Amino acid sequence: MENNVLAWGTALQLGLRPKDYPYEAKMIPTGLVVARLDFKIWAKKVMGINGYFSQEGGLRFQLTVFLNKRLRNYTLNSESLDFAFCPVDYRYELKIGIRKGRPFLESIRCLEL
Repeated sequence: MENNVLAWGTALQLGLRPKDYPYEAKMIPTGLVVARLDFKIWAKKVMGINGYFSQEGGLRFQLTVFLNKRLRNYTLNSESLDFAFCPVDYRYELKIGIRKGRPFLESIRCLEL
């Protein structure tokens, strides 16, 4: 299976608007959250994938999933789901925490597969 992560330029050419998805901690819900994964873009400055999510009611936000150096993939902790291969346009249950003042994705589970 091939990953579905876009390059920044490709995302812009497709008309996607990553700047409409804030990443500041005060703009991102925490705890258990249900949101649709709209698209993913490779991070520019770190080994990671930026996920762009939206919720019913219009709230949009982005979270970065960093490379799991030990496993050499984009899994979270002991999960078997590699974020690089998560399908877009599906709803997910996210567990979002705050560490050192920054939001991070603790777990992800697809609700539609």
